[in-house]
Amino acid sequence: MCLNRKVGRALLLALLGSQSAAWAQDTRASLRAEQVAKLQALAGSYEGRIGGKYAIRLQLSAGEADTLLTGMYYYLSKGQPLELKGFTRPSVPTQALELRENTSAAAEATGWFTIGLGQANEPELLGQWFNASGTTLLPVQLRRVGGAARPAGLVAHITPKVYLKSFRVPVVTVPDAGVTRLLAHWFSLQNLTTDDVTGLRQQLAEHSGTQSADYSVSYNARGLLSLTAQTEGLGAGVWYDSKTYNLDLITGFPIRLADELKPELLSQFLALGQRKLAVKNKECVAGQGDFLSAEDQAGVLSQEFDLGSTEEYTIGTGGLVFDHQVSYDGLSNYVWKTLRGSFEVTFTHAELKPFLKANSPLRRLL
Repeated sequence: MCLNRKVGRALLLALLGSQSAAWAQDTRASLRAEQVAKLQALAGSYEGRIGGKYAIRLQLSAGEADTLLTGMYYYLSKGQPLELKGFTRPSVPTQALELRENTSAAAEATGWFTIGLGQANEPELLGQWFNASGTTLLPVQLRRVGGAARPAGLVAHITPKVYLKSFRVPVVTVPDAGVTRLLAHWFSLQNLTTDDVTGLRQQLAEHSGTQSADYSVSYNARGLLSLTAQTEGLGAGVWYDSKTYNLDLITGFPIRLADELKPELLSQFLALGQRKLAVKNKECVAGQGDFLSAEDQAGVLSQEFDLGSTEEYTIGTGGLVFDHQVSYDGLSNYVWKTLRGSFEVTFTHAELKPFLKANSPLRRLL
């Protein structure tokens, strides 16, 4: 009898313990989900001051994990972007986002921001900035900027500047001096070619490496700029590269489509993109005739539209054109070069409209 009571008591304690552990796990999951939602709500563009006197603009975007934010900021007086990587402490539920600051070339942190998550849905953020050594601590005050409202008559003035006769880069200016400084960074010869005049001159003399650069503009209105920079070079053969900059001229920041879509409609957006891409896949196979092997044909037909397919796009008067980058096992470099540009997926403004967040700058197109 006594033994049975002990066994029953042990079973009861084990049951209560498992229920307590499950409750604690559910509580942690619930708190984490709440934290993730607050982090996601922080995505956007801001401007304000550090220490009440250093004017900055800051952008936050969703990162690779659901609790991670990445971004950048710049001082209006300098126009040089500093990278940001955000995280929360996983050991305990926290109400603060920490942003690690560094230059693209520096491995060590050059500073830190802390921002309270309780302000995620507020128009204004309050926080602190401190230097890498922790010897200087300054208050930070930021407010959201950009958004869907159309800025009256805001367009970029663009003129070409030519280096060494074959490198043509854009000089882009807007009324906001801080944005103009940031645009000067995006479209500098160094940023577009990853080299300076001395290095490029040497490559021209050796007939190897980057040999020319140029650009084209597909959209410049309503405070939006879509500009594609192209480079051409020589190696084992002729190679080409291009990158499109889709920028909000109010802030100077890139417009990353993944940040502009409503999360609850993401699966529907990707499904529509997949239907459009499937048509392009079939057109590509039919158009290439006997050039593609059976393996290549299967690879082309297997292409899938995902968020990676939206990383390279251009803004046009008729909509957004996404340049899906073809990839599959067994894809040769020669076939890849031939198929480049064959998978352009277009979303008209009307098709894009239901998927955009209410305050997305891309809503200025509608």
